[in-house]
Amino acid sequence: MPSQCQSNTPQPTPGHVHDYSQVTDEELVVLTDDSTDTEREKSAEKAHRREEAEWRERECKAECKAKQEEEARKKRAAEEEAERQRQRASQERAQARRDEAAQR
Repeated sequence: MPSQCQSNTPQPTPGHVHDYSQVTDEELVVLTDDSTDTEREKSAEKAHRREEAEWRERECKAECKAKQEEEARKKRAAEEEAERQRQRASQERAQARRDEAAQR
């Protein structure tokens, strides 16, 4: 008994003959190698995730820098205000000494 290969594609038989030159493009099925598409998709997804991670890291660094700059600005403002208060207190003490010396 001769071994026969089973094929998934229809084989032409006397009652089943198609002239594929007359078939429109929309009716044709293009067979592709899904494994290469899957690898490309995985690679593209991996690149996309890496880009998103890099973007998030840049955003985080930018936010951190802005927060540090704001804290530095507030610290400078507080130091300047403290210096103004020290100067004001020093002037008030000097004025009080002058007033006291004038009363003697």
